[in-house]
Amino acid sequence: MQQETVHKPIIRDFYRRAIGQGDLDFADQIIADDYIQHSVNPSLKPGKEGVLAAIASMKQLPKPATTSPPFMRLIAEGDFVVTNLRFDWGGTTKVVVDLFRFQDGKLAEHWDVIQDQPEFSLNGNAFMDGPQPNNDSRLTTENKRVVSAFFQCIFVERQLQALPDFVVPDLKQHNPEIANGPEGLVVYLQQQAATGYAPTMLRVIAEGDFVVIQSAGLVDQKSVLSFDIFRLRQQKIVEHWSVTGRAK
Repeated sequence: MQQETVHKPIIRDFYRRAIGQGDLDFADQIIADDYIQHSVNPSLKPGKEGVLAAIASMKQLPKPATTSPPFMRLIAEGDFVVTNLRFDWGGTTKVVVDLFRFQDGKLAEHWDVIQDQPEFSLNGNAFMDGPQPNNDSRLTTENKRVVSAFFQCIFVERQLQALPDFVVPDLKQHNPEIANGPEGLVVYLQQQAATGYAPTMLRVIAEGDFVVIQSAGLVDQKSVLSFDIFRLRQQKIVEHWSVTGRAK
């Protein structure tokens, strides 16, 4: 059985049982004793102890009424599972990307970024939504190659004239700061370059028609961590989501 087939149900149960129901026994079973936590939440203690304490405290919090069902997408490859989340909390829509690394069937390491859904968007699309990945493994390798080359060429080296080689003319954007289409991405990247931001690609995780890039860089001398999520069709990028937060 492929690792992805085993890991995805564990993550779903982690959110449902540990986070949603406060099941500490289940959390204790699936979290490795030497668990590494990269969250920048200052109130979160390090390691497994910190996660269990956070789950216990969350169990005591009153659950706000939600106005829409939560959204979750899982993208898995090898030892890694990326989750894309959207949920309502206290009247605010939160967008979260979590990255989990498995080792010997247990959660061994975790990174995350979180942003609030802004009131204004340049593209009119939801910050986080969309289809689940097509888990056709025949697509994974080539799509991973395409997006890796795209990110290096466009985001890192800023060879923006090459953008049509990688994206469709009606590119759909979900980052509220980017307008739809290749032109919107060009404007955004030019503005980003003007600030001196230069991302470093840390990790590429792919499943079928979805590819996730984890990257880091400096903004105003502060480290930031970003997750860019791309959906492809016929080896061209057709849709893009991105979430950025402070890095630990």
